[in-house]
Amino acid sequence: MSRYPLMSFLYDHTERTRSKQNAKTPFNDEVQVIEDVVYKTVNGENLMLDIYLPTAKVDGAFPVVFEVPGGGWMIRNRKRRAGYARMYATMGAVVFVIEHRVSPEVFFPEHLIDVIDAFNFMVSVKDEYNLDIDKITVSGDSSGGHLGACLGVACTTPGYVEKFGLPTPLAKPARHIFISGAFSFDVMYRIPFVHTLSLRYFSGKKTKKEFKGWELYKETSPLNCLTADFPITYNSGGMLDFMCAGDAPRMAKALTKAGVRNEFYVGKHLFYSGHCYVKRIPFAPVRKDMFKIMTWYKNEMLTLGTDLTEGHARVDKFLHNYHKALKGKIKC
Repeated sequence: MSRYPLMSFLYDHTERTRSKQNAKTPFNDEVQVIEDVVYKTVNGENLMLDIYLPTAKVDGAFPVVFEVPGGGWMIRNRKRRAGYARMYATMGAVVFVIEHRVSPEVFFPEHLIDVIDAFNFMVSVKDEYNLDIDKITVSGDSSGGHLGACLGVACTTPGYVEKFGLPTPLAKPARHIFISGAFSFDVMYRIPFVHTLSLRYFSGKKTKKEFKGWELYKETSPLNCLTADFPITYNSGGMLDFMCAGDAPRMAKALTKAGVRNEFYVGKHLFYSGHCYVKRIPFAPVRKDMFKIMTWYKNEMLTLGTDLTEGHARVDKFLHNYHKALKGKIKC
């Protein structure tokens, strides 16, 4: 098994080419970022997260966005979610963007153990940052969507923590937001290059037969483990997403069957509806769909008693006047 899978280079190249543009917002200088906070040390290695503090004021404690970046379980993308995090912070949320150990250095469920440890660290500093633990939204894209969904399952499905030997989550997310989340390994195994170049490194099983023969194979797909207690969810996907192949509506159907309130949206833009397409905010059609996510979040926080309308209006202005806003021609 290769020490550095080809897919990790492809993921890294793709993320690197778009991250600089995605990091640009009119809010960069006003959102305070506490970088490189160590949440745990494993075998002498520090695992870190970044905290984005809002400038907007809210009544009471701040809602929280806990962001798990994607990257095929193979690369660390913490620094490449800055623009996304700043929009939430501008609305009035404290944002935690985390990293976890990656494959093939570790195999599942080690990634998830790190995610839960980061989540529990966040809960442990709630007083320091004035966090409302009853208003946590877990966000994740691609493999981060998978791990975020597994976190939700760990909080709501009896026996899941014990099956995988996971830490016990210290709180339950109130909401989930997934962008091109990877929820079903049965589906991903139908995509030859994903199976060959990615999944075997995730599981540590060299063949599909070996992975599918694992006694906990079914539970690695969060789509199979839902209960009615799973958090209210928004799923964003792309029509041309050939990595997860329709997992947004598939997850929505499973959530609805389990009795979980949810929404999903599949972008159908001819050139801008691939994997994690809503992270490519320089493009106007993409920004409209990112705005749907931000609006859903604002509306859901309002149902929980926190009004983010003022900050949301600023994000609205930015996303609908992107180039003028970045050039300073329009004040957001």
